[in-house]
Amino acid sequence: MTTIDGRLIIGNHRIETEHKKESFNPATLEKIGSFDLASSELCRQAVQTAKQAFHSWKDLPFFEKKKIFLTAKKILLSQKDRIAHLITVEKGSPLAESLAAEVLGGLEVLDYYAKRAPVYLKPKKAKHHVVLFSYKKGVFHFQPLGPTLIISPWNYPFIIPMYDILSALTTGNTVVLRPSSTTALIALSIGEIFIQAGLPPGVLNVVNCQIPQAEEMITDPAIQTIMFTGSVKTGKRIMELAGHNLTNITLELGGKDPMIVCEDADLERAAQGAVWGAFTNCGQSCGSVERVYVQRNIAEEFTQRVVELTRELTVGNPTDENVDMGPMTSPGQLDIVEDHIADALSKGASALFGGERIKDLPGYFIKPAVLTGVDHTMKVMTEETFGPVLPILPFSDQEKAVELANDSVYGLTASVWTRSRKTARRLADRIEAGTVTINDHMYSFAEPGAIWGGIKQTGIGRSHGPYGIKNLVNSKYIGSDFCRKKKQIWWFPYGKQLNDLLDNALMLFHHEKPGKKIKALLGKLPSFKRILKGSLLRNYIKNFPRILRK
Repeated sequence: MTTIDGRLIIGNHRIETEHKKESFNPATLEKIGSFDLASSELCRQAVQTAKQAFHSWKDLPFFEKKKIFLTAKKILLSQKDRIAHLITVEKGSPLAESLAAEVLGGLEVLDYYAKRAPVYLKPKKAKHHVVLFSYKKGVFHFQPLGPTLIISPWNYPFIIPMYDILSALTTGNTVVLRPSSTTALIALSIGEIFIQAGLPPGVLNVVNCQIPQAEEMITDPAIQTIMFTGSVKTGKRIMELAGHNLTNITLELGGKDPMIVCEDADLERAAQGAVWGAFTNCGQSCGSVERVYVQRNIAEEFTQRVVELTRELTVGNPTDENVDMGPMTSPGQLDIVEDHIADALSKGASALFGGERIKDLPGYFIKPAVLTGVDHTMKVMTEETFGPVLPILPFSDQEKAVELANDSVYGLTASVWTRSRKTARRLADRIEAGTVTINDHMYSFAEPGAIWGGIKQTGIGRSHGPYGIKNLVNSKYIGSDFCRKKKQIWWFPYGKQLNDLLDNALMLFHHEKPGKKIKALLGKLPSFKRILKGSLLRNYIKNFPRILRK
């Protein structure tokens, strides 16, 4: 593997520092490179550089931005093998996952925002509900806020920051990216792609730094938005710090995603989906299947098939094309997984397969585990495991399954498996989550037109797609009135004439019976004529059918 440039990116310049950190392959524990750490001064410089670049970037016509995004897409496609290999050796995912989830996902995101964003950011007319304002004009504008600080995780170190970067750049914001130090080299490769694509200096800056420097950037008044993906504990700390300046934030803090398998489900598809949803990326996905609730009369057959499929998985060095599951990315996360398994077993659960470290491999390897006999007193059913563990709990009543699915402090995604559209709609409507998928799991993250995010302690706000993009803009209402009348009827001076008119207007606009509305209009028509002249009166007569329907 060629030497990887670990220098910081600030204003499109590569900056080397005295302080460095090494990056290791989680499968072999071999060093793959080192990267520079930014000082407080360099972090401030990155933020100020993003602030200076904001004014020109926000005003750059979108067709110019589109050229850059599509050029970046071509560069990524030409470097797909190199990028996929880097993801595999620094993060530990099999090559197939690096290509499918990260590289292909990155190509789709670049393509989506280049082609669809103008539609979502186009000004939209505002219709007035208040009849008294119906002659006015209103427009919603969606304008950038300024420098965006993106703090990205290690579990999907290419596609997650790529999504957030594109969302911010598309809306006209500039970016300072602070990636996880576990996968810093992957993040720097994103910055390099955009430099090669012709992104103007300062629009995207990549600074690896320690926690104190990251917190200084969070509280920097120049930062207008913070996008964070990570743990609940860190998210709460970021929210606390963001409160200093009331900074706009989007937080995605994980999940404990349930899978409900109904008795009429396609059992083979559900078993295959459960195994992939639980063990892809070694279970290190916010949207992983972390708990399965299966209807009791098919539970034994379903569980047996899940165990068979799990036994067939090949665990090993992810650079081997035949490997299905690589190592966990960090020893700390491996410790958490082992703790959850031990806690479940100590409380009566059974491991039908897996759960042990693979000691004849040098990295952070563990066999994927299938657990039964679980309940909600166990960590594996209530806390985010974030590893290759699949606990299965039978249920008799679908209402109970929904109750169990909702018994969580998280609410990111969930899936329902059934052949019945009616059952699917009913259960999906009642599950407390940001996304519910039917007969599939977690694919929506890879769809740029969907949304990502959740409720409860999963976080705040949404990312991706037409709704996520609105979290990064100032939604501004611009109202206009070019009527030639010198004053509005509700302006000073007040008096009996205005009071009578308003009293009549209350009946006209809000009485339930159309007859009373007509009587109110006809009874006071002279008063209306005196006060509502010319185009104003014609406008209210034009809106009278709507008044009758109110």
